[in-house]
Amino acid sequence: MSCNDCVGTGKERFMKFTEKILKHPEFLRLQKRVQQIEQNRIYCHHELSHALDVCRMAWMMYLEDQMQEKFESGLEASLENTYGSESALKSNEKITEDRNADRTDHICEKKHESVNLQEKKDQFYVTGLLHDIGRVAQYETGEHHSEAGMRIAKQLLSDIGYPSEWMSETLQIVGVHHGREEENAETGVMEYYIRRADHLSRNCFLCEAADSCKWSDEERNQTIIW
Repeated sequence: MSCNDCVGTGKERFMKFTEKILKHPEFLRLQKRVQQIEQNRIYCHHELSHALDVCRMAWMMYLEDQMQEKFESGLEASLENTYGSESALKSNEKITEDRNADRTDHICEKKHESVNLQEKKDQFYVTGLLHDIGRVAQYETGEHHSEAGMRIAKQLLSDIGYPSEWMSETLQIVGVHHGREEENAETGVMEYYIRRADHLSRNCFLCEAADSCKWSDEERNQTIIW
């Protein structure tokens, strides 16, 4: 890996596909339409503010899990060095030599990790923004919003040149996000975080329509927790 290959710093570090979705005329039309339809709705809404809540919560939960994994891995490595691993037995002179030799590659790897993390964030946000994109179709035609959402999202993603390697995962999540099985999903996978954020973003404990809400008591969020 060469440092000449490192990119994604400064002005280049932005979520370009998220920006494209937020400026897409059809996305904006559907956001305006769902806001009109739900203007007098007493239950949960599905406009842009909810989509952004899902994006932010899903990304924060993902980062927390990643940080926890790194902490636990670092702790294991620290204990291994403390109790006499092979690397811990090297002379101080040899350790210094190795560190100097690896320093450039380490910096380069960190830059690439940063770029990859920004790309992952872009994918999270695009998926979160589109997870309820089929709501207008459900209100107007009765088609389930997940089915309609997959069709609409596919067109929007094609329009913005969304990476083909991200496409199937994002469309899969749009099609299944409405379930309540997030606790059974694998952590570290985007579907888990989008599902969970979609559920936990609802402030049931403050809802004035709780008495007639279709959610059971077990499904409702009684406090801020995840």
